[in-house]
Amino acid sequence: MQCLKCGNDFDDLYQCPLCSEVWRKSGKFNRITTSIEDSLIALFLGIMVITVLLQILMRNFFQSGIEGGDDLIRHLVLWVAFFGAGIATRNQSHVKIDVLSHFLKDNVKKYLDIIVNIFSCIVCVILMIAACQFVFIEYQSQVHSQFLNLPVWVMEIVMPLGYLIISLRFAHNCIIGIQDLREKTN
Repeated sequence: MQCLKCGNDFDDLYQCPLCSEVWRKSGKFNRITTSIEDSLIALFLGIMVITVLLQILMRNFFQSGIEGGDDLIRHLVLWVAFFGAGIATRNQSHVKIDVLSHFLKDNVKKYLDIIVNIFSCIVCVILMIAACQFVFIEYQSQVHSQFLNLPVWVMEIVMPLGYLIISLRFAHNCIIGIQDLREKTN
């Protein structure tokens, strides 16, 4: 198994011996989706940086720019943000308010984490439905971007896709939490 945090290879344990990160046995699907997510976010971030640098160079030295480059960067920010949120949810390193957890016992914290994951999953499903409606409206409007004349809805499809990924990650975290509670009680 390979640690998703530090990349260290180790046996089928629950904890990485190098960075002490706790991991459950991850299946082939999880490893594949992890590598795809990590690769895509690196690709999109790289395209953003290169496009911005080219825009700066072309504007300063050639008084021109990439047609639709600003529009491309704006939409790539969406893609990076949603993939980043999916990765943060996968690693359970997303932003959360945990004032209560400092005052609660470990058993109660585990139940609270399950409840928070369920609530977060429900909220993300609602946001996914709203994002689907938004993208459908964009599809109907047939507006095109200046960059390669791409339909805007294609560039915004990451919103419902991102919320779907995040809600599935929250559901997965909830299932893992329930399995951990069952293992502790047995």
